Amino acid sequence: MFGEHIINKGAMGLAAPVEHYNGVFRFGDLKKDKRVKESNASLKLFANYIIYHEQIATQYDTNQFLGDIEKGLYFDSNIPQGYGLGSSGALVAAVYHQYNKFKKKSRPISEVKNDLALLESYYHGKSSGLDAIVCYTDKAVLVDKGEVTEMFDLPVSAKPALKVFLINTHIPRSTAPFVNLFLEKCKDAKFMNSIQKSLVPTTNVAIESFIQHKHAKLMDCVKLISQLQYDMLPEFIPNAFKDVWKDGLKTDQFHLKICGAGGGGFIIGFAKADADADLSLLLGAKDVIELMKI
Repeated sequence: MFGEHIINKGAMGLAAPVEHYNGVFRFGDLKKDKRVKESNASLKLFANYIIYHEQIATQYDTNQFLGDIEKGLYFDSNIPQGYGLGSSGALVAAVYHQYNKFKKKSRPISEVKNDLALLESYYHGKSSGLDAIVCYTDKAVLVDKGEVTEMFDLPVSAKPALKVFLINTHIPRSTAPFVNLFLEKCKDAKFMNSIQKSLVPTTNVAIESFIQHKHAKLMDCVKLISQLQYDMLPEFIPNAFKDVWKDGLKTDQFHLKICGAGGGGFIIGFAKADADADLSLLLGAKDVIELMKI
């Protein structure tokens, strides 16, 4: 929900489960089902990554993992890949749950997150582990200075003030190129100064406001984040959605922000809880999924 690229630049991060999507390991017919065959082949590559990774190889029962792969193991998931909703995080969480040798031992959650981050680095080059720990615990997770500081169930309000929704851009993208683009932009001193003095503190206040149910302050922060992302990260907003992004800033009826790496996938939005009818008009024919009301 909050943090995206800047979580690795000192910002707090907040991620929450999306109940619409899930994934589970199953066994299937490798000869008759193309989807099973493709997922199975991908798992084999992932298993080899674990085997040859010095930091994590001894933590996993790779013999069992490879044996299950030979029997037709695949990851049955409805999470769209390249959409910023944690498709790789869910798979990583499933591998950790099924094959980690030490998962039953009492370990600090920060260590579990770091283990998950090392696994997910296979997909992104560098991972915070945030998506994966959310999938593993099925709870909202707050991260500060890279460490998990709080896990909680999302609040349920009898009289919600705001709604959080997703817009499907129908543009799949890979995370790694946008991570690299952001890191490249951070080499510019002026850009980095703006990140540290504007986007990071605003994100931190937004997260605190979300947790404390300060809805008016939260919307003020989301608006500023939306404007900062529009100004500083234009490459991360698909061109077809820049007009509706600006409409939100202009009308104050809703505000949009990057979801995950940006560049496509889903866009996350915030609006007043009673904005259903208005949103359908404001967003036009956009594919909208409601996440929660707070």
